[in-house]
Amino acid sequence: MDYLLRRLVRAGTRRGLRGEHWAWFALAAAAYLLRRARSRDRPVVYSGTVRAGDRLVVSLRAPGGEPAERPG
Repeated sequence: MDYLLRRLVRAGTRRGLRGEHWAWFALAAAAYLLRRARSRDRPVVYSGTVRAGDRLVVSLRAPGGEPAERPG
């Protein structure tokens, strides 16, 4: 779904700037807003740069801060 919305934003913006019908800009704006609304459910927990030689350890914790149970 994100791929489709991203393509609609790019195509609508490109065609709108090229002078085609104004509805392409409206389509791009609607797809952009829908994409933003969908991504609010998944907040970014960590954002950073990982360089060569760095380690990134990922651990799962339950909402209360206790370690999550492993399935199986």
